Amino acid sequence: MKIMPKYVYECTNCGAELEVVHSMKEKLKDCEECDTIESLRRIPSFSFLREDPASSRSPGRKVKDFIEESRDELKKERRNLQKKEYNDV
Repeated sequence: MKIMPKYVYECTNCGAELEVVHSMKEKLKDCEECDTIESLRRIPSFSFLREDPASSRSPGRKVKDFIEESRDELKKERRNLQKKEYNDV
């Protein structure tokens, strides 16, 4: 499986922005929004995450923390939805 990078382009004519996934060899030039030829410019973007090397949390701990945070958010959302159902009746 190939992983294709995501690029962000901006039209110099109409200002439209679009995100496109394509190979590194490709480069878009024409805006589909305003049909202007050679009006797209690539906006530099960084699509990777860099971890702080000083981070001492293990991957297992990160997963556990994420699960706990998600569980807490789900409980809050469940309570909010239950209150809303009773208020709407």
